[in-house]
Formats: sequence, C-alpha cells, structure tokens
Amino acid sequence: LREAWLGAVAAPPGAAMETLAFLSSSAAGANNAHRTPPPLRGSFAAGAGALGGAKLSGGFSAASAAAGIMSVSLGAALARGRRRTQSIATIGREAKALPRNQCNKIANLAWGGAGFQQPQHSGHRSFGFLRKLLGRQAEGSVAAAKAKPGWQGAKLKPLAISVGIGLLIRFLIPIPAGLTPQAWSTLALFVATVAGIVTGPLPPPGVAFCALSVGLLTGTLTFAEGLSAFTDEVLWLVLLAFFFTKGFSKTGLGDRIALNLVKVVGNTTLGLAYGLNLAEGALASGMPSSAARAAGVFYPLVLSVAKASGSDPANGTQRKTGAFLIQSSFQATGNSSSLWLYGAAQNLLALRLAAQCGYVIPSPFISWLKASCVPALVAMALTPLLVFWVMPPEVKETPEAPKEAERKLKEMGPMSRDEAILGAVIAGMLVLWAGSTAFGIPSVTTAILGLSTLLVTGTLTWDDCAGEKGAWTTMTWFAILVSMSAMLNKRGIVSWLANTISGAITGAGLSAVPAFFLLLGIYTFSHYGFASQVAHLSALYVPFIAMMVKTGTPPTVAVFALAFASNLFGSLTPYASAQAPVFYGGGYVTLKDWYKLGLIFMLFNLVVWIGVGSLWWKVLGFY
Repeated sequence: LREAWLGAVAAPPGAAMETLAFLSSSAAGANNAHRTPPPLRGSFAAGAGALGGAKLSGGFSAASAAAGIMSVSLGAALARGRRRTQSIATIGREAKALPRNQCNKIANLAWGGAGFQQPQHSGHRSFGFLRKLLGRQAEGSVAAAKAKPGWQGAKLKPLAISVGIGLLIRFLIPIPAGLTPQAWSTLALFVATVAGIVTGPLPPPGVAFCALSVGLLTGTLTFAEGLSAFTDEVLWLVLLAFFFTKGFSKTGLGDRIALNLVKVVGNTTLGLAYGLNLAEGALASGMPSSAARAAGVFYPLVLSVAKASGSDPANGTQRKTGAFLIQSSFQATGNSSSLWLYGAAQNLLALRLAAQCGYVIPSPFISWLKASCVPALVAMALTPLLVFWVMPPEVKETPEAPKEAERKLKEMGPMSRDEAILGAVIAGMLVLWAGSTAFGIPSVTTAILGLSTLLVTGTLTWDDCAGEKGAWTTMTWFAILVSMSAMLNKRGIVSWLANTISGAITGAGLSAVPAFFLLLGIYTFSHYGFASQVAHLSALYVPFIAMMVKTGTPPTVAVFALAFASNLFGSLTPYASAQAPVFYGGGYVTLKDWYKLGLIFMLFNLVVWIGVGSLWWKVLGFY
C-alpha cells in the first residue's frame, strides 16, 4: 500500500498515475492477503480501496492517502493488540522520509497517531480514532467531492481528436484506387480507435465498444466481424496469463524465488543485480505479465534492499545503491519478456497478427525460444555491466541484502502447499508447451488444464479470477482491436499500405538490408509517442511486417524482429510501459537521466539483438 500512494503522489504529471495506483495497490493487497490475519487482511483491502478509489475517481488528496495509511495501521493494531503504537509509528516514519511536502503532511498525520495508546480492540473506537485524526481535512475533501461531482463521461478534447482523425481520413482524403469505400472506412475506424486508446477519452474497452458501435451502425463491420476474435485461442491465452500471474502474487512463489536468489548472490551490488535479473528471467517463463512481474515482484524487493543499504532519494543518497539497482532491474524486463513466448502478453498477440498476414510460426513456443535465447541471454548478461558503467553505485558491497532476504524468507515461513502446487503446475505447463507438437496438445489446452488444476486444488478460486479486472479489460479491447485488424488485412488495406510505402523505399534506391534498418528504427523510436506497448503493436505491427517483407526481409526475420522490439522499447521513457511509472516514481533516477538511459539502452539492445541475433538467425536458417 505504501508503494501505491508513494507512486501516486510522486509520479510526474505526464505519467499514467491511475494505472500505477491501481496496479500497486492491487499488488500490495495480493502479496499480503494470503499470509495475514483477517483484521490486517481487511485493513489492506480497505487501505488499497481508499487509495485506489480516491485516485481513480480524481479525488486523491492528503486526507485520502492518510486514510489508506491509517487503515493499515489500525488493522495492525487489531491484529497485534498492544503493538498498535509501534505499527503506526513505523509507517509514519517511512512516510515521513518521502521527498514531497504533501507526503510529509500525510506522514505527520500518520505519525501523530503514535500518541494514542488506547488498548481497546473495538473497531468502532478504531475508526472513531481515524476520524478524529483526519478531522476537518477529510470532511472538507468529502464535502468538496459531493459539491462538485463533475462530468463522468468521456474526456471531450481527446474524444474530439480521435473522432476528428477518423473523419479526416474517411471524408477528406481521397479513396485510393483499388480500395472500396468500405475498406477505407475500416481504416478510418481502426486509426480513430487506436487514437482513442492512446489519448484516452475513455478506458480502452470503452473506446473499443464505441468504435464497434460506429462500425455496426455505418455497416463498416458486421457483428460477427467486429467480435470474431473472441473465439481466438491467442486471446484466451492472454486472459489465462493474467490468472497465472494472480497465482504467483497470491501464493508468494514469485517472492520466494527472487528472495532465495538474492540470499545466494546478493553480497555485492553487481552480484545482486545479476541475481535479480536471473530471477526475472526465470519467472518470465511462467508469469506472463511483464508489468505484474516487474512492478509487483521486483520493484518492492529492489526498493527494500536499497532502503536497507541506506539508499534513499529523500536523503540525497539515491546513487548509493538504489539508482543502479532500479535501472538494472527495470532494463532486464524487456529482455526477459523477449526470452519467453509467455514472457509478455503482447508476444502472443504479435504471433496472432503475423498469422493474419499469412506468416505462421510453427511450434511457437520452441521456435520463439530458439530465436530469442542467444541474443536475450547475451543482453541480460551485459545489461548490469552497462548500468554499472553509466550509473555506477557508490557502494559496491551489499552484505545487508542477503540478510534482508533471509529475514523476509523467515517471515514467509516454509513453502506452502499452494506454492508447491503452483510450481508443479507451471513446470508441467512448460513441458507441455515445449512439446506441444510431439504431444499433440495445443497451447491453449495446456493453459486451460493448468488453470483447472489450480481451481480444483483451491490454489486459485473463481473469485480470484473474476476479480482480475485487468484480465477482462484487456481481453475485451484486445478482441475488438484484433477483429478490426483482421478486417484491414481481409479488405486489402495492409497490402495497399505495404505496396505504397515499400515502393517509395525501393524507389529511393534502398536494398533489403538498409530498408530493414530504416523500418525497424521507425517502428522502434515511434514508441516515444505511445504510452502502451500493446497499443503500439496493435497499430503498427501488421503494416510494418508487410513493408519489411515487400522490401526483401525474410518473413520469419520480420515477425521476430518487430516482436522483440515491441518488448525492448518498453524502457524508452517513464511512460513507455505499464511498469515504467512504478520504477520512475521511486525518485531514484531523475527525468533527464531516465530519458538519457532509455536512449542508451535502446541503442544497446538494438546493437545486441541485431548483431548477435543476425548471426544466430543465420545459423538457424531464418535467411
């Protein structure tokens, strides 16, 4: 919870703070609920709800953040009896160190609770105590919220931009020869939808449903065409991936794996970075959400180790160990996501979109791992060394890191039944995915079998799955967008775009190799204009594959190169991926340095993946 409101108040104005608050508070609740007594468990849920709800509704304030903090404190009081004062004081002390006036105000409210030493365990008295502590400030916030409910619908300016782009394409740009009006309308609708997802007049599913309604009313799409992807196996794999991620957070297995590695190799700052990156790569094989993996598991771990070593931006000691560890862990995510087909949800979407263009990758799990393993492992081996060079830590030895890891492992206790079941299920799924061709079991069947096992054993409940809002949200707008993308290909838009642009490239005298570098560079660095890896891939992946193939790039090379780039550009900016605002929000790296490091590592990854990858792919016979 502390990470949630820390990120929410410290994040820059341009960051996706709503996503940050929701993700972090959900992760906090999930990581703690399974091993806490009921009173404290309820307080975590209340605190996460107070913070996330206030932030998402636009009513975030010092009072609402204090309410979240105090919910945890009071839950700890109910669970631990006389240790109430100590719990409040501990949270207040941590909060007080944060580098913002507003944060200090919140901290002072929480810290003030240390003076109350009433031993009663009454929930009524506890919440009365909370009301007294927040006083008029909380009442003023509630009154202001009631007095000014505000417009709850679409944001009008982004809506106007999105609709305007669609109308401009449809009615002001002449329809090219060879394309039907319906095809051109499909392009206009698709571009307007992507613009809406990027600018955000509504959440992505809202944008997708509005676009679907326009398509149905105008006859651009039929109902079956607009929703065809809801029966797509890949979309169901994406949905199921979220449920397995929930399993890692609920059972604590991800934390246990990471902590054990830190305990073994964490005696030096560089060794700690390698241990964290190794754990990231291992978890990516079975935890298919890069955001949940990086922000929900590794960021809290890195932060606790940095604080334990005395590295804190509030004290001006961020370069001691924290900045190095934050960047090393953050930069590892793109490569670990690229290493495994199930390392990120967008990997599955990339192969599905490629198949729509006729470029089907056989035995996808094995083919992906063959293509990625050498360049990914080389990049992961070199990343900590490059961070060590461009942002060297002031402290090279971290003897406190293994001690902190051991302390947390002792708190977790021995491996639970649910952790063991989840580990066995994930291992079994990896075997079936790797041998899908030999066993004759499709990937989606394996995933459904894995989820069924977790449900039958009680490791996951259906309430856990139903409560994964992000899973159902992603499934909804993914399916509608993929359905539209399929119609673009079916109605000749993709071929027209590829022929037009590739003709211009060929006319400029560029051969296949320079054209490949040009198109890959445009695809990669255009991510400066996107705040979502999935939105970027959905909008540009298919036309860029077609353009690369038209200009002479072998199809398999085009499919994999663009898919891997879709993971790697997630570190370009503080808003380039869902996990980026979380890492940036810690305050260990300045905005200027973040952009500089983003460019450095993007160029580094391109050199490694193109240089090493091209040699390896030659060995594999890709070209």
